[in-house]
Amino acid sequence: MKEENVRQAIAAVSGKIPQDKLMYFKNKLAATDDGRLDEILCADIYNPTHILLFSIFLGGLGIDRFLIGDTGLGIAKLLFGWITFGIWPLIDIFLSYKKAKEKNFNNLMTLI
Repeated sequence: MKEENVRQAIAAVSGKIPQDKLMYFKNKLAATDDGRLDEILCADIYNPTHILLFSIFLGGLGIDRFLIGDTGLGIAKLLFGWITFGIWPLIDIFLSYKKAKEKNFNNLMTLI
């Protein structure tokens, strides 16, 4: 892929994938053909900031887990989150943010 297209794709996904995997993504992106750029730019990726906000305000109901596709954990959090006296939703604030970035990275890698 052309360097200009690689920079454009990196700019589109920076902050939405884990920082430690950004260089790996860049190298894999450089090895692909230019025709994949549109698929990568239009990929269904989550905004980790939105997931973080949902986790803070509606995390006790499991909404954050439903949004990133962890339906089973969302249901479990909805039904049993109160048993942990709010510890599970509190810890899950940080976990769901990282999980959203990991899911974005995995979705983009499947496109490449």
